[in-house]
Amino acid sequence: MNMPIMLIMQCVAGAIIGVLYFGGLWLTLNKLTETRRWGLWLGISFLLRTTIAAASFWFLGAGDWRRIVALATGFTIVRFLSVKQIRPEPLQSS
Repeated sequence: MNMPIMLIMQCVAGAIIGVLYFGGLWLTLNKLTETRRWGLWLGISFLLRTTIAAASFWFLGAGDWRRIVALATGFTIVRFLSVKQIRPEPLQSS
């Protein structure tokens, strides 16, 4: 397969991993207000999200640094977009 096309596909795969990771984080944080065992919920969610993301990077990266950089780029783009989406508006003084 053509290298640029493969790297674009890896970037998209990294974005999908990022959506799963940060979407899972968002769901976890919203669930914390409803549960009494928030520490257990947070710990299990962290382990699950991190394991899935790391395993995905491991298998999709296949030991090629260019693939890993493309995956990380897609993941980081999703991170910046999700932070921008949930950041509260600054307070305006009157």
